[in-house]
Amino acid sequence: MKNLTLTNTKKTKLLSIKLITLSSVLLLGACSSNYVPETDQSSSYDFSSVDTYSVIGDEQLKNPMFSDIDRERFDAAIDISMQQHNVEEVSADEADVLVSYFVVTKDKVKVSASYSGGYASGCYRCGYGYGGVSHINTRNYVEGTLVVDIIDNETNKSVYRSTLIKPLKSFDTTQEREEAINKVVSDMMKKLPVG
Repeated sequence: MKNLTLTNTKKTKLLSIKLITLSSVLLLGACSSNYVPETDQSSSYDFSSVDTYSVIGDEQLKNPMFSDIDRERFDAAIDISMQQHNVEEVSADEADVLVSYFVVTKDKVKVSASYSGGYASGCYRCGYGYGGVSHINTRNYVEGTLVVDIIDNETNKSVYRSTLIKPLKSFDTTQEREEAINKVVSDMMKKLPVG
């Protein structure tokens, strides 16, 4: 019977997979068009009354995976998106709504199988046969879930939520990373009914 316990090397690899920086998390495959954010909003909230906002980010959770650099990038992307909705940034005390976000990661395994082979007939005395080879491939990856909440500042209740689930992706340059973050946030805020 095989020993199924993890070696220290395997434990270290699993730990390093879980300790992914926010830059990878936020870049949830932004170049892929197969992923569409899911949005939900309060049917009783009057979005026409929203004129101001303030970004509080992950202030409540203070996720250690978020670097200050990525917080600034994400906050800037939210600012761009909210300005496109004609909503003005003000201090948290004066804002109509607060914008919060957080990220969750999950280890995933993709399994695919293929078969090559077929049926063959042999010589008179050899008979018939069926043979082939099965291949099973696995790929480990990390999936990220990014959640953006718009919170009414008076009631402290969420009135809009956008969720995006994608495999994580990294980029070579700062410019590519910023463009990807801007696209992800823009896609997530597209259906926000303000402005």
